[in-house]
Amino acid sequence: MLNWLVFINRIICIILYMFDNIKLQISKLAMQPSEIIKYVKKYENKNNNIIIFVHTCTKYEECRAKIIEKTWGNRENIVFITDNPNSTLKNFIYLGPYSKGALTYQPNTVVKMFNLFIEKYSNDYDWFMIIDDDSYLYVDRLKDYLKFYDPKDNLMIGTFLWRKCFYNDWVHGGPGIVFSLKCIINYLYIIRNVIVQLSNHDVWLHDLWKSTLNTQYNTIKLIHCPGFYHTFESSKNKSLVISIHVEKKHLDKLYYFHNLK
Repeated sequence: MLNWLVFINRIICIILYMFDNIKLQISKLAMQPSEIIKYVKKYENKNNNIIIFVHTCTKYEECRAKIIEKTWGNRENIVFITDNPNSTLKNFIYLGPYSKGALTYQPNTVVKMFNLFIEKYSNDYDWFMIIDDDSYLYVDRLKDYLKFYDPKDNLMIGTFLWRKCFYNDWVHGGPGIVFSLKCIINYLYIIRNVIVQLSNHDVWLHDLWKSTLNTQYNTIKLIHCPGFYHTFESSKNKSLVISIHVEKKHLDKLYYFHNLK
């Protein structure tokens, strides 16, 4: 019996070590300040421009990403992030294979996307957005909404789940999360210095934010956008939708919202 307990204990230690090693690798992925300075010349308004990364994968390219490409996603400022180097999507970026495991969209991919925004897009766009591949986004409505905010501020915008009035609730990744440049730089700083439990990208981002709240690491302001909906059922007034996470059971609604006047 004792031998079995020792064996189980060793297995647990190995698993914990593996997870700690992955967490450390993710923190090392985050761009260093010296690198950021090379790409970010200065903070200046870029006409409220936004670059949008649709987070997809090989499994969902045909049944999800292609529908987005046919509806709201056929724009120059919309890029599909995928683990498929041979993707047939028109505008895609391959950031390497996704990690194997239970997580749908992993933190290390988000860090790579943050780095990519800094390297390639930060001098042409005010805002950066990550959105799931089973969501519908009205891009022009979003751009109009963002005019209410200063892109030079440190902002993370989306829908709070679950209680809309509770500031500490996490920002749901389904209908998308919008980041200002300062917010991304702040997150990269946090990622380099703080390690939290691995989870899906939106929960992981919230855990990083919450664990550094009221510290020198974190000046990020969370903004709840009432036009963002985390499920099809939660959208009371379809004409006021900015972004909606229809989920896999309602993929046909991507066409519904596209044809909605």
